[in-house]
Amino acid sequence: MKLLPALTCFIIFIFIVHFSEAQEVFTPASRSQSLAGISVCLSDAWSAFGNQAGLAQINRPILGGTFQNRFLLKELSTGSALFILPVQSSVFAITFYQFGKTIFRQEKLGITFAQSLSPKLHAGLQFNYYSFFMPEENQSKGTYGVELGFQYQLTKNVLMGIHALNPIKTSIKTFSGEYDYPTRYNLGALIQLSGSFGFMTEVEKQLLIPEIIIKTGLEYEIMKKLVLRTGLSGKPYQLAAGMGFEVKKLRIDLAVAYNQHLGNSPSASFQYQF
Repeated sequence: MKLLPALTCFIIFIFIVHFSEAQEVFTPASRSQSLAGISVCLSDAWSAFGNQAGLAQINRPILGGTFQNRFLLKELSTGSALFILPVQSSVFAITFYQFGKTIFRQEKLGITFAQSLSPKLHAGLQFNYYSFFMPEENQSKGTYGVELGFQYQLTKNVLMGIHALNPIKTSIKTFSGEYDYPTRYNLGALIQLSGSFGFMTEVEKQLLIPEIIIKTGLEYEIMKKLVLRTGLSGKPYQLAAGMGFEVKKLRIDLAVAYNQHLGNSPSASFQYQF
């Protein structure tokens, strides 16, 4: 009886890999998920997974974690953790995520450095170790990659961001062939329309696929320390929504993303500022 759920998850995993042309299969932070994957123009602790330049202005240590029940299947669950430590004018971080369980598993360990190059320009760099496990290997295979990002405060109300993931080809050779991690470029902007209302847009291009993915998101602070969010992206079409709230030094974000082919993926994130 245990074979059927495992087989179902394996088939879904193969569909994900085929459909996404070897993309990474999830976006860690719930705030980003509720905005349909927008991350390049965000500036918070979870920028460690989206655009490391967004960490540059953090001035307190932060510990965070997130969990996503991918398509409501525990075998496809994802988890992430981070720790951020500002040191003088620089910010350092260590990040970890894991996707999958027993049939297959992807992991990434990242070491991050971010700094403000000027009052308006911020930069971030991250070195990654990728680990990939498939049952036919009966062991984990590993390789290395890099990420680089910048953010620029164009005007008082407009923040631009750009990010490159694996600009140098990163792959792992397995029994069934070579698995390529995506080379991906993101460009986006956050437009603060008022003190409580923000509009975000992002363009994503992966070298392995011809399509350009366009994402849009809205974030509205309905009251102090309570924020509502929604987002939309295309190919595959994804509709997302969520909320975030703060209790003293603890921030919690909740999200659900709907994929037109695979269904719902709820998630929750927390970050605690020391």
